[in-house]
Amino acid sequence: MDKIAFTQKTNGMEPKPPPYVQKFDPAEALIKYKVDPTKEIEKPRIILSCYQSSPMATIGNFSLIIGKAKTKKTFLVTSIAAAAISGKCSIDCITGNLTDINVILVDTEQAPYHLHRTVDRIIRQTGGTIPDNFSAYGLRPRTASERVQCIEEIIKNLNRPTLIIVDGLRDLLTRGINDEPEATEIISKVLRWTYEKDCHIMLVLHQNKNDMNARGHVGTEAVNKAETVLSVARDERDRDISIVTAEYCRDIDFPPFYFNINEEGLPYETERSESLQNRRVNQMKEHFVFILSGMRSMQYTELVKQYKEAAGVSDRTAKRHISDALVKFKILRKDIAEYYRLNEINNENEEPF
Repeated sequence: MDKIAFTQKTNGMEPKPPPYVQKFDPAEALIKYKVDPTKEIEKPRIILSCYQSSPMATIGNFSLIIGKAKTKKTFLVTSIAAAAISGKCSIDCITGNLTDINVILVDTEQAPYHLHRTVDRIIRQTGGTIPDNFSAYGLRPRTASERVQCIEEIIKNLNRPTLIIVDGLRDLLTRGINDEPEATEIISKVLRWTYEKDCHIMLVLHQNKNDMNARGHVGTEAVNKAETVLSVARDERDRDISIVTAEYCRDIDFPPFYFNINEEGLPYETERSESLQNRRVNQMKEHFVFILSGMRSMQYTELVKQYKEAAGVSDRTAKRHISDALVKFKILRKDIAEYYRLNEINNENEEPF
């Protein structure tokens, strides 16, 4: 009967035989995946760090960004992508560690206009020209299964270390976020992709409306298996500011950081509250007193250099701190010859410092 079925024509078409499926051999798998305690395993390469010392994403793992709607998750994604591409971004505390990495953004939610704005924000943070190691895909018009097939095609053709950002995970599911078998299946695929290829996959998923948990069974499964889980929330004291918290890390935890959006539409690191700001101002004072004590004065270029070394910050952060110390906090003053020195009066308590 089977032989007849394969030779018999139906509506003028000859039925195709079923696709070949490779048989799983558990004995062979146990040999292949047995752990050898004597074998030296290299540490996974770090793609992204926070505050330079805490790994955020490594090759061979996946991470998860969660947050409620309109918490600026996609703005955070632009900075993460830019840092991976070029080593730095407009959020100073996020840095990239690899020079040979490829970055791919897969978006499943945004319309073409808004996706182009997202891509433009990434490009502007990397210097303004389209990077050779960056590409983006808008898969909103496709079905969930077709999106997964597209990602599998991307994975299949990888030939260098790669960060793949999928914004958002829910749109890869045919039966919804609460279908446990499908949730397990998609996260298992992500684990297999990162294991078999030199890549890191970063997934973006909404939180539940009534609590801070990632949505559905797929959220639970992703949180349990992810290397890093970042949550993005609005600051209750200032709704313009978003707070990024490392909810779970396999490596060194890093403290929360806060970002806002500047007039150019780019995210930037900022302060959360007055108390935190005062602590930062006091830290700045300590650095400037160390550099300029004894009525010492210094030209701008040298001051930037000295402040970077004293505070352990980037060139951009040093320049911003000098500007704040001069204009906002009155820690510094500048004479006619463009030399910077300590201000004699602390503007907050009217006493010398």
